Amino acid sequence: MSKLTDDERRDLADILSSPELNHPRVHADREVGQQLADFFRKDMPDVDEVVIGRVFLRAAVTMTQLGDAGMPLEQIANIFTLSAVDLTALELAREV
Repeated sequence: MSKLTDDERRDLADILSSPELNHPRVHADREVGQQLADFFRKDMPDVDEVVIGRVFLRAAVTMTQLGDAGMPLEQIANIFTLSAVDLTALELAREV
């Protein structure tokens, strides 16, 4: 059984078939994306890479939506940082 939902599978298929993704200007982005994926595979070996990919996909969609709505990059970064703090709060509290 796949760890991807049907919606995620469709979204990724749409992305992979997008003509924009195959444009030469995206080649450098693809290389950096692969480097980032490799970094996270090595940095978090205890986390399934499909789970990391699912989180990245949702984060990318959210960042795009917030940016399209006119939100400044710094505010988007703050939102994601505070979300990470919220998600790790119980673990942080145990260490105090």
